[in-house]
Amino acid sequence: MGEVDAKRRVRGAFNPCLKAPLTRRASHADLSHKGRGINEGNPMNNHSLALSRNRFWILLMPWLVWGISSLFVTYQMLLQTAPSVMLTDLQSAFSVNKFGVSLLSSCFFYTYLLLQIPSGMLVDRVHPRYCLTFCLLGIVISTLLFAWAPTLAMAKTSRILQGVFSAPSVVPALYLAAIWFPAKRFALVAGLTEMIGMSGAALGQVLLAPSVDQYGWRGTLVGCALLGLALALLTYTLVRENPDDAEKKKQQAKNKTSFLRDLLVVISYPQAWINGLFSGLLFSIAAAFGSLWCIPYLMQVYSVSLDLAAGASGMLLFGVAFGAPVLGWISDRIGLRRLPMLISTAMVFILMMAVLYIPNIPITLMFILLFALGFFSSAYALPFAVMRDIMPEHVRGTAMGYTNLMCILIGAPVLQPLIGWILNTELTMSPAHQALDYQYALSVLPISLFIGLILAFFIKETHCGKK
Repeated sequence: MGEVDAKRRVRGAFNPCLKAPLTRRASHADLSHKGRGINEGNPMNNHSLALSRNRFWILLMPWLVWGISSLFVTYQMLLQTAPSVMLTDLQSAFSVNKFGVSLLSSCFFYTYLLLQIPSGMLVDRVHPRYCLTFCLLGIVISTLLFAWAPTLAMAKTSRILQGVFSAPSVVPALYLAAIWFPAKRFALVAGLTEMIGMSGAALGQVLLAPSVDQYGWRGTLVGCALLGLALALLTYTLVRENPDDAEKKKQQAKNKTSFLRDLLVVISYPQAWINGLFSGLLFSIAAAFGSLWCIPYLMQVYSVSLDLAAGASGMLLFGVAFGAPVLGWISDRIGLRRLPMLISTAMVFILMMAVLYIPNIPITLMFILLFALGFFSSAYALPFAVMRDIMPEHVRGTAMGYTNLMCILIGAPVLQPLIGWILNTELTMSPAHQALDYQYALSVLPISLFIGLILAFFIKETHCGKK
């Protein structure tokens, strides 16, 4: 039924041969009238042409609408990582040290995290096209403010605003996937969304660095703003909400509840807490280890160069990008959510233990282990599919925002500094932070994964939303 409903929605939204979506087909005369100028004397040919176009829209439009919205995820991830390739330029421009630049960069994340749940509530109430377009225009303005900032205070303000307008990025993409695709495909599309986001982080390193060398950091940010403006125009032109869900949203608006009540609905589900914690604990492998502590660990324990350690760390993130859609496709294919999560978490636990505690691993094998570690840790995206399956339709956006908040909150804000604090306390085995010190500090990761494995047993099996 989900597949049929999705096709009917597309026909109602985009097929010119349906006068009233989902209620009646156009008459033969309508079809003939629409086809005049193409084959006026043969109504049957006109009817065949209309059906052919209809099939084309059924196949294309869900991917087009979701694909454009997911480009917002790529764009905001590019802006997140932009300061990392402008480090020395920002130090010189604002007369600060590396710690000062790190504070400037982190201003983005404060508001980005705080507004995840409100952004989900906004998507439940406002047409995604308007929400995405408005936020993209806000990012354009804040990026231009950053590019032209004369002082550090103005630069920090612009980064805070970037975080505000970037907050509704992942949630609208997942929301549109939920209303355009049948439930059995949602995990695949959610995984593809995560892959596209990771690609944005990689693009921030690959494309912006040569641009900074050629045009400077200010010119590069102006270019990023122009890119956002083009994406805003594309979003406003092509992103649509299908008729069934638009009508439901209008009806819900008449009987709308408060933002707080929607949040209370979400957090009243024990599964919301279990899925959110599970997602955050698994995502910590990418956020805490892959994004920060993997490189110094490899350099210290294996005495490899920065370039080689960075390449190995990149394999972990590449594994995440590749694994998210693959695990999503497997989950959709077999019609199960919990089993892939259990197997993946067990594999991540075993691989993390191997990376930390097996001595003298050849660096080539380490590359393979880190890729596999990232691949299986990408199961953190599956809880989004579970939330889509179990939550009432009118709070799906809020549920996605809540899950995204939990996913982000544990890794970078909690475990990254916790590992650093352990490394610098007197409890570590030597002040030089040798191999045993890193093994001791990074032990919080397998502990977190073990907790995640236990939580996976309590996740409700939804059978991909099938009744």
